[in-house]
Amino acid sequence: MKKILALIILLTLAGCGKPDKDALTRLNEMESYKAGAEVTYISNKGENTFSTIQYAKKDGRYRIETLAPKEYEGTALVYDGKLVWQKTQDGGGRIKVTSNSPERALLLLYSFLDNHERSMENAVVTTSSSPGKNVTVLEADIPGGSSSLAHEKLWIDNESGAPQRLTVYNAEGNEKIVVKFSDFRYNEKIEDSVFSVN
Repeated sequence: MKKILALIILLTLAGCGKPDKDALTRLNEMESYKAGAEVTYISNKGENTFSTIQYAKKDGRYRIETLAPKEYEGTALVYDGKLVWQKTQDGGGRIKVTSNSPERALLLLYSFLDNHERSMENAVVTTSSSPGKNVTVLEADIPGGSSSLAHEKLWIDNESGAPQRLTVYNAEGNEKIVVKFSDFRYNEKIEDSVFSVN
């Protein structure tokens, strides 16, 4: 609740208008979510896009399943609360422990919310309109001082309260990662088995 009050105060001081309070409350009180997520990585060599499903809980556990492109279909990254596991489809679905890379964590809403809270003093909140929709845009600095992953923005649909887009920028303000959410479900009942690779 403190976060929401701080956001409203920031908006009043900045003269940006008010975000949808219900949408922000819902986001801050989120215990879990499930959503489709189209993830695009952008580099000087071009773009790579993956269709995924995200499952995440407030305690930090997550599962990211890849649906497309076909050669990655069925691949899953799972954090069970202790280790990050990668399940691949090559060779019959090998499973291995992998690192919890910053790029991977930035795909998740809980990572954004943590970064937004840490950068509250410099946080920017605005409202804007896209065709037929009013959205609230939250911004956050990414800790660690990396020039390639420096800042991020989250767009929330004020009517549905659903996150629409999460974009990560480098220090020059160029897009590096774009996550477009679909079929977003707040407080989805997610069984513990989802966060297992067995």
